Amino acid sequence: MNRFAYLLPLIAGTCWGCTGIFVRTLDDAGLDNITITFSRVGVMFLMLLLATVVYDRNLLRIKRRDLLLLAVIGVDGLVLMNICYNISITSLSMSLASILLCTAPVFVIIFGSVLYGEKITLLRVACMIGALIGCVLLSGIVESGELKWSVLGLAMGVASSITNAAYAITLKEATDVRKLHPLTIQLYTTLIGMIIMIPMTDFGMIVDFVAVSPGKGILFLLAHALVASLLPNLLYAIAFLYVDSSVASILASGAEPTSALLFGLFVYREIPTVFGIIGMIIVVVSMVVLSKSDTKTEKKETIE
Repeated sequence: MNRFAYLLPLIAGTCWGCTGIFVRTLDDAGLDNITITFSRVGVMFLMLLLATVVYDRNLLRIKRRDLLLLAVIGVDGLVLMNICYNISITSLSMSLASILLCTAPVFVIIFGSVLYGEKITLLRVACMIGALIGCVLLSGIVESGELKWSVLGLAMGVASSITNAAYAITLKEATDVRKLHPLTIQLYTTLIGMIIMIPMTDFGMIVDFVAVSPGKGILFLLAHALVASLLPNLLYAIAFLYVDSSVASILASGAEPTSALLFGLFVYREIPTVFGIIGMIIVVVSMVVLSKSDTKTEKKETIE
């Protein structure tokens, strides 16, 4: 399972990388950012509730002392991170906003070391830098040279990175330290995030989207929730049971833009540039080296 665990954040990042396919379709249909997010989170909650009831109803029970932590994860991971990133996208060039979000592993490494004593090894730092350089090349900012920016946009971009890192750290606390089941964590954090977004959601737009073609519309929303949230969130949470938060964050952060480039190529025929291909290779190499070296380190520690 320890070997397989390194695939979990990679799969999670790959799933998040295809989010743009769903978001573009819903954006073209006229849905705003909060409504798009709620349409995903709301369906995800229903799917989680059904899965939890079928799998084990005891997972619906939580301790009062864990409620605050779950609320922090829900508010931070589902609401604040999305709001900060959405503002940064509108205030900065898309490539710059993406790069700032990809700096989350820097904060995760720092938080993980301070709070949980996770090792800051030279190899981890090197792989993180490699993944970050690859993300810069993947963003397209090198070719375009265009850099739209503002103080608010930069602040929100950094905030999106910090909230992303805080989400990873609080998720580790819930899974690895407090031993909460991933289904319980996702169910209650999704519920809390969903409740907060209700006043800002345009339900009429969701109804109109489904009404155009009810069958296809419902299937699309189900796929959006499953692929872009439910599956990656669960896999990411499970990964923290076996992998350090810094490693999981680097792997997921690298897999997301790489998969986004590949989905853009195969779905929208967006031909990647030379720098984009080089960036993808750097990211992939960094992730492979990181996962293999960490696996060897764990083997040595187990033997000793």
